[in-house]
Amino acid sequence: MKREEMTPRERMDAFSRGEEIDRIICIPDMGVTMVHFIGVTAKDYYHSAELMAELEIALFKRLRQDSVGISTSLRGVAEAMGSKVGFPDYNISYLLEPAIKSRDQIQSLKVVNPLKDGKLPILIKALKLTRDALIKEVDVGAAMSGPFSVAASVVGTENLLKWMIKYPESIHALMEVVTESNNRYIEEVAKLGLSIGFADPVSSNSLLSAKQFRQFSLPYLKSNIEKIIEKTGSAPAIHICGKSKDIWEDVVEAGISNFSIDNIEDLEEAKEIMGDRVVITGNVPPVEAVHNGTKEDIFRSVKECIRKGHDSKKGYILSTGCQIPMNTPIEKIEMFMEAGKKYGKYPIKLS
Repeated sequence: MKREEMTPRERMDAFSRGEEIDRIICIPDMGVTMVHFIGVTAKDYYHSAELMAELEIALFKRLRQDSVGISTSLRGVAEAMGSKVGFPDYNISYLLEPAIKSRDQIQSLKVVNPLKDGKLPILIKALKLTRDALIKEVDVGAAMSGPFSVAASVVGTENLLKWMIKYPESIHALMEVVTESNNRYIEEVAKLGLSIGFADPVSSNSLLSAKQFRQFSLPYLKSNIEKIIEKTGSAPAIHICGKSKDIWEDVVEAGISNFSIDNIEDLEEAKEIMGDRVVITGNVPPVEAVHNGTKEDIFRSVKECIRKGHDSKKGYILSTGCQIPMNTPIEKIEMFMEAGKKYGKYPIKLS
């Protein structure tokens, strides 16, 4: 039964059961890029479970978005496997040096221990702190990189793309170790009772052909998806940056429950092609609309996304097309939430 002014927890729980809710789910994609909101550096954030949790708690108290979460970043598992990562004060982390510089070294890779290696123990602690503080009020989830994106930070993206062509068997060997490392992290996060989702930008059709995706990414992504379903009882969401239309069918058939698409893709097309099987999420432009835009720009973009996505058969979640950029004023994200509440209230009336 539809209710007025549901709490984020009530709204998400009802949505997951396919029940009526008061408005469209609204989840801006934030995280480390919002560290300025609590007055700390990105570098400090990456090294502190307490700061990771503090940021999620503070953002939720201000915005009342419908889900919160903490990500391994694109490089978290790769760092645990031996890659060196840079942590600037006022930007996201970046790959300094891959763990593997020649394909002969792939055989030396070890599966990670999430309780000991890299910053994975910090992430697990941060998720627990956030869960304990917020789980009664809002859905708390964990995000991680898809295995192909992890592999790009283990050997370097250029090597990965070259070796796929020259040494495909070496890449399959690499993917086996990466996938099992992801599975170990999944097992630990599942013990916390949290949902788990993926960001997999290197699997984008902007970098890979559909054929390459099916050969080098899909089998391993499917293994991680199966592990999540086994350990949590629910299928994961996925976000793929850039172009992804050519692999929508493949990813849906791999077992996901929710597909978040970049703003380069069209919500209406996504709804028509896969909206009868998965939740569609997206895709307000995070740079042009949220970071650089006016309030009118944000409202216009939110309204257009809701117009396109609100009647998707398996459900629609309003979000940004990718992570909101560093130093975006919190007031801009409040505008996003305000627009979502205005145009997303059921029954939808956009005239």
